[in-house]
Amino acid sequence: MSTPASIMDGVRAAAGGQLQLPSVPRVVRRLISQLRDPAASVVDLVDELEQEPQLAARTLRIANSPYYCGRRSLASLQDAVAIIGTNTLRTLVISGGLEAVFVAVPGVNLRQFWLDATITAKAARSLTRLAGGDAEAAFLAGLLHNVGHLILCQAFADTLPAVLAGARSARGKELAAVEREACGLDHAQVSAAWLDELGFPSVIVDAVAHHLDSDIAPGTLAPVLALATQVAASIEAGDNAQRALHKLDVSLVTAASLVAEKLDERFGPQYEQLAAGGEA
Repeated sequence: MSTPASIMDGVRAAAGGQLQLPSVPRVVRRLISQLRDPAASVVDLVDELEQEPQLAARTLRIANSPYYCGRRSLASLQDAVAIIGTNTLRTLVISGGLEAVFVAVPGVNLRQFWLDATITAKAARSLTRLAGGDAEAAFLAGLLHNVGHLILCQAFADTLPAVLAGARSARGKELAAVEREACGLDHAQVSAAWLDELGFPSVIVDAVAHHLDSDIAPGTLAPVLALATQVAASIEAGDNAQRALHKLDVSLVTAASLVAEKLDERFGPQYEQLAAGGEA
């Protein structure tokens, strides 16, 4: 398992002292720590969460979406706990709290950034369910795999946004190469360092750290996350399900413990839902 010191020391050294990681609300840190204990309950944190009005409102807005509560209207966080469950509520609060710390980032359209991140997260969750893994961990890894890019754009505001202006379509390994050239670091390294510093479980940290590796370890969350980023890229390109599945890296499908021949039947309809802006 990685440690905050081992990752952060290397990242800060490579950044030459320019890197400052965002701080997050205390309640979000406490909920992140609970990810290491599946039996932990968020009920005793509801009162504390209600002292963060913006975060509480954001959580309720998402919890009231058709996907989570159907036609029922949730008036309070206690209702949300009762209807959607503690694990889902914890994920919503963590994701909402971390998104909220990035108010404005030089050279980044945050609305588009989080839309892409959400598609990646939903794809990761769907693929992980097919593989029989931890779907909530996959969702968080997908949502936060690229936050290091935001941190780098803030830390290197004088150089990186200008470089990226000529590479707006870059993503994944291509984006990482541009970042390393300009900053000496890439978003996978910085994302993993920040998530590790916040106390996320190693399964999430390691997936984010290694999803761009050329030789991804099979049986981990990393290949699933890598596939999810490919799915998001296909949706952005306007591909239909058949073309998107054809583009998937077969070696990653195998490493993710998925059966390529069954993806068309099992994941194809979910891809179409994601592409249409629905839930997978």
